[in-house]
Amino acid sequence: MITEEVAKKQLQTLHLEGIALVEEFGAEYRRQRKLYPKPAPKDALNVVIVRFAGDKQKDDGKEQEPAPEPLPVDETHFEERYQSWYSRALPLMKQLAPDRYAEFQSFYVVDPRYPWHDRSAYVIQDFFRGRGADDPGGEATRCFKNQLAILRSVTDRLAWTSLDTDDQAERGMQLALLEAARDLIGIDERAAGAMAGTMLDAYLKKLADRRAVKFRKQKPPTAELVEALKQAKVFDVPVWSQATWLAEIHARCLKEGEGPTKLQVRDLVDGTQWLLTHVF
Repeated sequence: MITEEVAKKQLQTLHLEGIALVEEFGAEYRRQRKLYPKPAPKDALNVVIVRFAGDKQKDDGKEQEPAPEPLPVDETHFEERYQSWYSRALPLMKQLAPDRYAEFQSFYVVDPRYPWHDRSAYVIQDFFRGRGADDPGGEATRCFKNQLAILRSVTDRLAWTSLDTDDQAERGMQLALLEAARDLIGIDERAAGAMAGTMLDAYLKKLADRRAVKFRKQKPPTAELVEALKQAKVFDVPVWSQATWLAEIHARCLKEGEGPTKLQVRDLVDGTQWLLTHVF
Protein backbone atom coordinates (compact mmCIF):
# COMPACT_ATOMS: atom_id res chain seq x y z
CA MET A 1 0.00 0.00 0.00
CA ILE A 2 1.13 3.50 -0.70
CA THR A 3 -0.81 6.68 -0.17
CA GLU A 4 -0.62 9.71 -2.42
CA GLU A 5 1.19 11.69 0.27
CA VAL A 6 3.75 8.94 0.85
CA ALA A 7 4.26 8.42 -2.88
CA LYS A 8 4.96 12.10 -3.48
CA LYS A 9 7.40 12.19 -0.57
CA GLN A 10 9.27 9.10 -1.76
CA LEU A 11 9.46 10.34 -5.35
CA GLN A 12 10.71 13.73 -4.23
CA THR A 13 13.34 12.14 -1.97
CA LEU A 14 14.57 9.86 -4.75
CA HIS A 15 14.68 12.69 -7.27
CA LEU A 16 16.67 15.01 -5.01
CA GLU A 17 19.00 12.21 -4.00
CA GLY A 18 19.53 11.23 -7.63
CA ILE A 19 20.21 14.82 -8.73
CA ALA A 20 22.84 15.21 -6.01
CA LEU A 21 24.49 11.90 -6.93
CA VAL A 22 24.63 12.55 -10.68
CA GLU A 23 26.15 15.99 -10.08
CA GLU A 24 28.77 14.61 -7.69
CA PHE A 25 29.62 11.77 -10.04
CA GLY A 26 29.82 14.07 -13.06
CA ALA A 27 32.27 16.36 -11.26
CA GLU A 28 34.36 13.44 -10.07
CA TYR A 29 34.39 11.83 -13.49
CA ARG A 30 35.55 15.07 -15.13
CA ARG A 31 38.30 15.30 -12.53
CA GLN A 32 39.42 11.77 -13.30
CA ARG A 33 39.40 12.43 -17.04
CA LYS A 34 41.65 15.42 -16.46
CA LEU A 35 44.09 13.50 -14.26
CA TYR A 36 43.95 10.30 -16.31
CA PRO A 37 43.31 11.33 -19.91
CA LYS A 38 42.28 8.65 -22.33
CA PRO A 39 45.38 7.32 -24.16
CA ALA A 40 45.72 8.05 -27.86
CA PRO A 41 44.87 5.25 -30.27
CA LYS A 42 47.60 2.77 -31.06
CA ASP A 43 48.11 4.00 -34.58
CA ALA A 44 49.07 7.38 -33.14
CA LEU A 45 51.84 5.98 -30.95
CA ASN A 46 55.45 6.11 -31.94
CA VAL A 47 57.13 2.75 -32.44
CA VAL A 48 59.75 2.20 -29.80
CA ILE A 49 62.62 -0.19 -30.56
CA VAL A 50 64.38 -1.32 -27.41
CA ARG A 51 68.02 -2.41 -27.71
CA PHE A 52 69.71 -4.38 -24.99
CA ALA A 53 73.47 -4.62 -24.97
CA GLY A 54 74.65 -8.18 -25.37
CA ASP A 55 71.20 -9.42 -26.25
CA LYS A 56 70.93 -11.42 -29.44
CA GLN A 57 67.41 -10.25 -30.06
CA LYS A 58 68.24 -6.56 -30.43
CA ASP A 59 65.48 -5.29 -32.68
CA ASP A 60 62.19 -7.11 -32.28
CA GLY A 61 60.13 -4.37 -33.98
CA LYS A 62 57.35 -4.55 -31.38
CA GLU A 63 55.68 -1.58 -29.77
CA GLN A 64 56.41 -1.14 -26.13
CA GLU A 65 53.15 0.09 -24.54
CA PRO A 66 53.52 2.50 -21.64
CA ALA A 67 52.88 1.22 -18.15
CA PRO A 68 49.20 1.60 -17.24
CA GLU A 69 48.23 4.42 -14.95
CA PRO A 70 46.96 3.42 -11.50
CA LEU A 71 43.19 3.16 -11.37
CA PRO A 72 41.59 6.36 -10.06
CA VAL A 73 39.66 6.18 -6.83
CA ASP A 74 35.96 7.02 -7.08
CA GLU A 75 35.44 9.41 -4.21
CA THR A 76 31.66 9.46 -4.76
CA HIS A 77 31.14 5.67 -4.32
CA PHE A 78 28.83 5.96 -7.31
CA GLU A 79 28.14 2.27 -7.88
CA GLU A 80 27.19 1.55 -4.27
CA ARG A 81 25.00 4.63 -3.95
CA TYR A 82 23.36 4.19 -7.34
CA GLN A 83 22.50 0.54 -6.62
CA SER A 84 20.81 1.62 -3.39
CA TRP A 85 18.90 4.34 -5.27
CA TYR A 86 17.85 2.03 -8.10
CA SER A 87 16.66 -0.73 -5.73
CA ARG A 88 14.30 1.76 -4.09
CA ALA A 89 13.16 3.50 -7.27
CA LEU A 90 12.38 0.35 -9.29
CA PRO A 91 9.44 -1.04 -7.24
CA LEU A 92 8.02 2.48 -6.92
CA MET A 93 8.07 2.86 -10.71
CA LYS A 94 6.42 -0.54 -11.15
CA GLN A 95 3.60 0.44 -8.81
CA LEU A 96 3.01 4.04 -9.82
CA ALA A 97 3.82 3.95 -13.54
CA PRO A 98 3.71 0.38 -14.90
CA ASP A 99 3.46 1.78 -18.44
CA ARG A 100 6.95 3.34 -18.06
CA TYR A 101 8.51 0.62 -15.93
CA ALA A 102 10.25 -1.18 -18.81
CA GLU A 103 11.59 2.11 -20.19
CA PHE A 104 12.98 3.02 -16.77
CA GLN A 105 14.73 -0.36 -16.55
CA SER A 106 16.13 -0.09 -20.06
CA PHE A 107 18.59 2.61 -19.00
CA TYR A 108 20.19 0.21 -16.51
CA VAL A 109 19.74 -3.38 -17.71
CA VAL A 110 21.77 -4.69 -20.66
CA ASP A 111 19.46 -5.66 -23.52
CA PRO A 112 20.56 -9.09 -24.84
CA ARG A 113 19.16 -8.24 -28.27
CA TYR A 114 22.00 -5.82 -28.92
CA PRO A 115 25.62 -6.93 -29.49
CA TRP A 116 28.15 -5.82 -26.92
CA HIS A 117 29.92 -3.57 -29.41
CA ASP A 118 26.77 -1.56 -30.19
CA ARG A 119 27.72 1.80 -28.66
CA SER A 120 24.17 3.16 -28.95
CA ALA A 121 22.95 0.52 -26.48
CA TYR A 122 25.34 1.48 -23.67
CA VAL A 123 23.61 1.38 -20.27
CA ILE A 124 24.58 1.91 -16.63
CA GLN A 125 25.14 -1.80 -16.07
CA ASP A 126 27.78 -1.69 -18.82
CA PHE A 127 29.62 1.02 -16.91
CA PHE A 128 29.67 -1.05 -13.73
CA ARG A 129 30.96 -4.06 -15.68
CA GLY A 130 33.80 -2.00 -17.11
CA ARG A 131 32.66 -2.18 -20.70
CA GLY A 132 34.63 0.18 -22.90
CA ALA A 133 33.20 3.22 -24.63
CA ASP A 134 34.44 6.55 -25.94
CA ASP A 135 33.03 8.22 -22.84
CA PRO A 136 31.75 5.55 -20.39
CA GLY A 137 31.11 7.97 -17.52
CA GLY A 138 29.29 10.34 -19.83
CA GLU A 139 27.10 7.50 -21.13
CA ALA A 140 26.29 6.36 -17.58
CA THR A 141 25.42 9.94 -16.63
CA ARG A 142 23.15 10.29 -19.67
CA CYS A 143 21.26 7.11 -18.74
CA PHE A 144 20.92 8.18 -15.11
CA LYS A 145 19.57 11.60 -16.11
CA ASN A 146 16.96 9.90 -18.30
CA GLN A 147 15.83 7.82 -15.33
CA LEU A 148 15.60 10.94 -13.19
CA ALA A 149 13.49 12.64 -15.87
CA ILE A 150 11.09 9.68 -15.93
CA LEU A 151 10.90 9.70 -12.14
CA ARG A 152 10.09 13.40 -12.15
CA SER A 153 7.38 12.87 -14.76
CA VAL A 154 5.66 10.37 -12.45
CA THR A 155 5.55 13.04 -9.74
CA ASP A 156 3.97 15.42 -12.23
CA ARG A 157 1.47 12.73 -13.20
CA LEU A 158 0.37 12.35 -9.57
CA ALA A 159 -0.29 16.07 -9.35
CA TRP A 160 -2.18 15.99 -12.64
CA THR A 161 -4.23 12.96 -11.60
CA SER A 162 -5.28 14.66 -8.40
CA LEU A 163 -6.92 17.34 -10.56
CA ASP A 164 -8.92 14.83 -12.61
CA THR A 165 -12.48 16.11 -12.24
CA ASP A 166 -14.09 12.83 -13.33
CA ASP A 167 -12.17 10.92 -10.70
CA GLN A 168 -13.00 13.49 -8.04
CA ALA A 169 -16.70 13.37 -8.98
CA GLU A 170 -16.76 9.58 -8.75
CA ARG A 171 -14.98 9.60 -5.41
CA GLY A 172 -17.39 12.23 -4.08
CA MET A 173 -20.35 10.08 -5.07
CA GLN A 174 -18.86 7.02 -3.40
CA LEU A 175 -18.17 8.92 -0.20
CA ALA A 176 -21.75 10.23 -0.20
CA LEU A 177 -23.06 6.66 -0.55
CA LEU A 178 -20.87 5.58 2.34
CA GLU A 179 -22.42 8.29 4.49
CA ALA A 180 -25.84 6.99 3.48
CA ALA A 181 -24.72 3.50 4.49
CA ARG A 182 -23.56 4.87 7.84
CA ASP A 183 -27.02 6.38 8.44
CA LEU A 184 -28.59 3.03 7.53
CA ILE A 185 -26.68 1.08 10.20
CA GLY A 186 -29.22 1.89 12.89
CA ILE A 187 -32.08 0.62 10.70
CA ASP A 188 -30.64 -2.43 8.90
CA GLU A 189 -26.97 -3.24 9.45
CA ARG A 190 -26.96 -5.97 6.81
CA ALA A 191 -28.23 -3.61 4.11
CA ALA A 192 -25.78 -0.93 5.27
CA GLY A 193 -22.92 -3.42 5.04
CA ALA A 194 -23.97 -4.55 1.57
CA MET A 195 -24.00 -0.94 0.37
CA ALA A 196 -20.56 -0.21 1.84
CA GLY A 197 -19.25 -3.50 0.46
CA THR A 198 -20.38 -2.51 -3.02
CA MET A 199 -18.32 0.69 -2.73
CA LEU A 200 -15.37 -1.38 -1.48
CA ASP A 201 -15.60 -3.80 -4.40
CA ALA A 202 -15.83 -1.00 -6.96
CA TYR A 203 -12.76 0.75 -5.61
CA LEU A 204 -10.69 -2.43 -5.32
CA LYS A 205 -11.48 -3.25 -8.94
CA LYS A 206 -10.42 0.24 -9.98
CA LEU A 207 -7.11 -0.20 -8.15
CA ALA A 208 -6.63 -3.55 -9.87
CA ASP A 209 -7.37 -2.05 -13.31
CA ARG A 210 -4.77 0.68 -12.75
CA ARG A 211 -2.14 -1.98 -11.99
CA ALA A 212 -3.31 -4.31 -14.79
CA VAL A 213 -3.92 -7.08 -12.23
CA LYS A 214 -5.38 -10.22 -13.80
CA PHE A 215 -7.99 -12.52 -12.23
CA ARG A 216 -9.12 -16.06 -12.88
CA LYS A 217 -12.78 -15.10 -12.54
CA GLN A 218 -14.60 -12.36 -14.39
CA LYS A 219 -16.19 -11.14 -11.15
CA PRO A 220 -13.82 -12.12 -8.34
CA PRO A 221 -15.07 -11.90 -4.74
CA THR A 222 -13.82 -9.14 -2.47
CA ALA A 223 -11.32 -11.40 -0.69
CA GLU A 224 -9.71 -12.38 -4.00
CA LEU A 225 -9.42 -8.72 -5.01
CA VAL A 226 -7.67 -7.94 -1.75
CA GLU A 227 -5.25 -10.85 -2.11
CA ALA A 228 -4.40 -9.94 -5.70
CA LEU A 229 -3.63 -6.35 -4.72
CA LYS A 230 -1.32 -7.61 -1.99
CA GLN A 231 0.52 -9.82 -4.50
CA ALA A 232 0.85 -6.80 -6.80
CA LYS A 233 2.37 -4.89 -3.83
CA VAL A 234 -0.39 -2.29 -3.87
CA PHE A 235 -1.18 -3.23 -0.25
CA ASP A 236 1.43 -3.74 2.42
CA VAL A 237 0.79 -6.26 5.19
CA PRO A 238 -1.07 -3.98 7.65
CA VAL A 239 -3.44 -2.61 5.00
CA TRP A 240 -3.88 -6.06 3.45
CA SER A 241 -4.85 -7.40 6.90
CA GLN A 242 -7.36 -4.60 7.38
CA ALA A 243 -8.79 -5.00 3.87
CA THR A 244 -9.14 -8.76 4.45
CA TRP A 245 -11.22 -8.01 7.53
CA LEU A 246 -13.41 -5.63 5.53
CA ALA A 247 -13.90 -8.31 2.86
CA GLU A 248 -14.96 -10.80 5.54
CA ILE A 249 -17.55 -8.39 6.94
CA HIS A 250 -18.88 -7.80 3.43
CA ALA A 251 -19.20 -11.55 2.91
CA ARG A 252 -21.19 -11.87 6.16
CA CYS A 253 -23.59 -9.23 4.88
CA LEU A 254 -24.30 -11.26 1.74
CA LYS A 255 -24.64 -14.72 3.33
CA GLU A 256 -27.78 -16.11 4.90
CA GLY A 257 -27.84 -16.76 8.60
CA GLU A 258 -26.21 -14.68 11.26
CA GLY A 259 -25.17 -11.33 9.86
CA PRO A 260 -22.57 -8.80 10.98
CA THR A 261 -22.89 -6.67 14.08
CA LYS A 262 -23.45 -2.92 13.95
CA LEU A 263 -19.88 -2.39 15.13
CA GLN A 264 -18.54 -4.60 12.32
CA VAL A 265 -20.55 -2.72 9.70
CA ARG A 266 -19.24 0.55 11.09
CA ASP A 267 -15.73 -0.88 10.64
CA LEU A 268 -16.61 -1.69 7.04
CA VAL A 269 -17.86 1.83 6.34
CA ASP A 270 -14.92 3.52 8.05
CA GLY A 271 -12.35 1.21 6.47
CA THR A 272 -13.75 1.66 2.98
CA GLN A 273 -13.79 5.43 3.43
CA TRP A 274 -10.12 5.36 4.45
CA LEU A 275 -9.18 3.33 1.36
CA LEU A 276 -11.05 5.71 -0.92
CA THR A 277 -9.20 8.72 0.46
CA HIS A 278 -5.71 7.30 1.03
CA VAL A 279 -4.94 4.44 -1.35
CA PHE A 280 -4.76 4.94 -5.08
